[in-house]
Amino acid sequence: MGGVAARLSLYAAVLAGVAAFALLFEEGGAAFATMAGAGVVALVVGSAGVYRFLLLPPVAALYTLVAVYGPPPLFSAAGWRSLFSEVRVDLYEAAGIMYLQPVPYEAHPGLFVLLVPLAVAVGVFATSATLYEGSPIFSIAILGITLGTLSTVSFEVGVGAYFAVFLSAAVGLLLFTGSPGRRSRRDEPAGGWQRGLLAGAAVVVLVTTLPQTPLSDAALRQGFVDWTRIGAGDTSRLATEADVGDYLNQGRETELLRVRSPEPLLWRGGTLDRFDGARWSSTTRPGEESGEQVASGVETSAVEQRFEVLSAETEILFGGYNVAAVSLSGAEQASDGSWSMGRTLSEGSSYRVLSEVPQPTDGQLRGAGTSYPEAVGERFLQMPEDRPAVIGETAERIEAEYDTRNPYETARAIERYLVHDGGFTYNLDVSYRRADRAIEEFLGDGREGFCTQFATSMALLLRDMDVPSRVVYGATAGEEVGEEEYVVRGRNMHTWVEVYFPGVGWYPFDPTPGIGVTAAMEENAPREDLGFGEQGIMPGSPEPGQDGSPETTGPSEDEASDGAGGDAVDEGAPAWPLYLIAPALLLSAGPLVKRALLSRGRPEDYHGDLTSRLADVLPPGTAAPARSPALTPSERVLYLSEAAGLGRAPFEEFARAYSDHLYSPNPGARVSTAHRRALREYGRLPLWRRALGALNPASLLHRGGRALSRAVARGGRRLRSGSARLRRTARWVRSPR
Repeated sequence: MGGVAARLSLYAAVLAGVAAFALLFEEGGAAFATMAGAGVVALVVGSAGVYRFLLLPPVAALYTLVAVYGPPPLFSAAGWRSLFSEVRVDLYEAAGIMYLQPVPYEAHPGLFVLLVPLAVAVGVFATSATLYEGSPIFSIAILGITLGTLSTVSFEVGVGAYFAVFLSAAVGLLLFTGSPGRRSRRDEPAGGWQRGLLAGAAVVVLVTTLPQTPLSDAALRQGFVDWTRIGAGDTSRLATEADVGDYLNQGRETELLRVRSPEPLLWRGGTLDRFDGARWSSTTRPGEESGEQVASGVETSAVEQRFEVLSAETEILFGGYNVAAVSLSGAEQASDGSWSMGRTLSEGSSYRVLSEVPQPTDGQLRGAGTSYPEAVGERFLQMPEDRPAVIGETAERIEAEYDTRNPYETARAIERYLVHDGGFTYNLDVSYRRADRAIEEFLGDGREGFCTQFATSMALLLRDMDVPSRVVYGATAGEEVGEEEYVVRGRNMHTWVEVYFPGVGWYPFDPTPGIGVTAAMEENAPREDLGFGEQGIMPGSPEPGQDGSPETTGPSEDEASDGAGGDAVDEGAPAWPLYLIAPALLLSAGPLVKRALLSRGRPEDYHGDLTSRLADVLPPGTAAPARSPALTPSERVLYLSEAAGLGRAPFEEFARAYSDHLYSPNPGARVSTAHRRALREYGRLPLWRRALGALNPASLLHRGGRALSRAVARGGRRLRSGSARLRRTARWVRSPR
């Protein structure tokens, strides 16, 4: 590492790369301060010598807790339990934000808990690569790829000021560590400044073009990594703003709720009213006008239910339309008719619900008119400014082909189009990884999906046709397991649509094939027969219960399993262990790669394994002379073993065996035997030194840096060779004949 100027250039590059994580947040000031602090922490840890990678997980975790939640309760067990409980809730909410909202995100504590350790890790590896592995090119590559990825995810090409600082610092780092007459090591080959300039040019091209390449959308935005799904919670967590679909794949059979009810109903949880082009969210606030749930002139029937929470956690209270009262003290009713608790209900919790199921007549619905309250029209006709053209085109097609003289006929027309006439297919295996293009693909050429796509499409088509609508999160009745007793599993979670009718209130529609509003809920205004078979499954749909298709195990079509809701991992598994797993995977990567390199069994691999083990247990800088090209492979092994304080004989035996392999026709069969004997001597080192050496990626970074440097040098030679040929060709063309 050369001089103060090189070190300052490194620090500036690391700070710019780590602070750029603030681009993922809306409130840049607070996010910038937190990420800049993470950059400072990364520089300190990355400069901590042989202990740097051992310090990385605890220091990153401690900084994250202090930066997000303030000083931790060091001597209070109850305080730690409370803190971890808060972290768990925040991580779950962060999963919903990352899935439901596009970048940039709101400055939520859970998002910082997820991203700050990652930012610190990037900074530590970038710092270590230059200070201890002598590979500034590798440092710049790490930071350049990070900036390019952040640029792609945030759709900010070049990431502005961050990239300007990084680029200046990167070029300075390459020049100050490899310029003529300013070599950081005696053994550094001449021409390092040329490779530095070439590497700098490569970084510029990488970072500036990565977000604009034709494959960037598929390769980074959503192809291999679904950025909207990072940090998903668990399938037993029930919340209004939840992923609708994970239950179908990972939590289908999880028993979530047990319901006793004289009528099978749709169990309503909450509503979603705002669509940003990719995700639905709820803007319901206490006292906010949402339109009357059930108008006074509409007939209702009273139905009492008892809910028991099984393998689930939830703050929302489920119930059949329309929930008039619940048995839990402290329960609050929102303006959209949904109920919730200020605490989490878990397994064993139970409550009673009294529902007033609305029974409007066909005439009331058809004659409702369009005199919507101003607040209803403002909230429930909202559409994203950049909505895809296919929504309007589909709405025009429906208006041309169906009777849409009033809002009720319009809703039934859209429902029929999606369920039967439009050629749409219920398909669990469909994957719309670009959340902001899912509806465009679904209504366009895709025409496959589950309740998420069907409900979203109907709600948006209604709004495009000036009919207020919203999406409902809840569950179908479930499987009837006894008389008037139903079990709701993951596959029964569901979304559907509510439409507002003046003088009637909010009325449900279900556009998902194979599922419908229960007979008890549409007794006076039933949906027309749409061509379902005996079990309520549209001809051509998958067989019930297979491939995630709707399954009817009870007496009516409401028990079809569409599967919706919830976040995904394993049933009952809390989200916070992911915070511990990620550092563990990061730490285990080094030993696994080293083991993989040795598994090829070549003499060169045995030599590389032995020199790497020895170099990684030495204090920073001690192994640098062993990298001199003036040393032979045998001399390199002997130097490292002596520096580690080990006996000389086993390593001399290995050196002779390896020299025989290199310089004589004798095959290298003795190398593996000598390698095992040298490892026995290596085993005399204290366990803590060997453990640190196994986790230390210094040798891997050095080998990677050398490989990258050689590749850049080859590219430079080819470039110079090509330029020389062009000059000779030009001279030949200009020369007189």
